[in-house]
Amino acid sequence: MIDQDASDDFERRAAERVSELGSRERPIDLGTFAAMFDLFRVSARVVGDLEAEVHRPLGLSIAGFRVLFTVWVHDALEVREIAHLSGVSRAAVSGVVTTLEKEGLAERKRDHADGRLVSVSATPAGVARLGEAYRAQNAREGELFSALSPDELEQFTMLLRKLLANG
Repeated sequence: MIDQDASDDFERRAAERVSELGSRERPIDLGTFAAMFDLFRVSARVVGDLEAEVHRPLGLSIAGFRVLFTVWVHDALEVREIAHLSGVSRAAVSGVVTTLEKEGLAERKRDHADGRLVSVSATPAGVARLGEAYRAQNAREGELFSALSPDELEQFTMLLRKLLANG
């Protein structure tokens, strides 16, 4: 378990150090620093937790899960669309799809009208693995968000959507 005092000390020390990077004309905004610092820390911790506790035990990477989930939601997508929607780079998507194909979880199909276009879809085995992974992930999500009340969770989600719409 992470020592909260050490974690708080790290943030305090980081804030002191980044404030040194500002100038009189352009001081460092410590409010946005703290928000982004904590967002990065929470994100890294949650992604690592989900990959270690849910996805790896089921034979998926976090990128593999995201790609498989994205194509499942849309039935079939081109690599550039998968990259845009999943937040995984185009180059990484190609590698992830190759891995998913080797494991029989996804397949590529050429467009009949334009042979240059290739779409990716989940296979029945991929859909089954995704279902298992998502059920496990959702259970873990419940544990990770248990510190928030239902109202706080709703507000947190609303704030995240506001940030997503802004950038």
